[in-house]
Amino acid sequence: MTANQHRSQKSPSTADMEFSKPKFPAVRYFQIHFEHLESQLDGNQRCLETLKQQVARLEARLDAAHTPFDLSEAGK
Repeated sequence: MTANQHRSQKSPSTADMEFSKPKFPAVRYFQIHFEHLESQLDGNQRCLETLKQQVARLEARLDAAHTPFDLSEAGK
């Protein structure tokens, strides 16, 4: 057996190493990614609820400040 043959039997070729690598990231990567997305979604939903409450309060204040014009009182 020559030195080159002996070396090739011990170390896997580059093609074998590429084949053994997973094609997708580990499951933990996706878990962390989706936990982050879920956290962002929760934060966005809380902000949206706060904005809805602020708009409702503003609309109530505007409705109170702008009463409809009464034509019967305009003629007096």
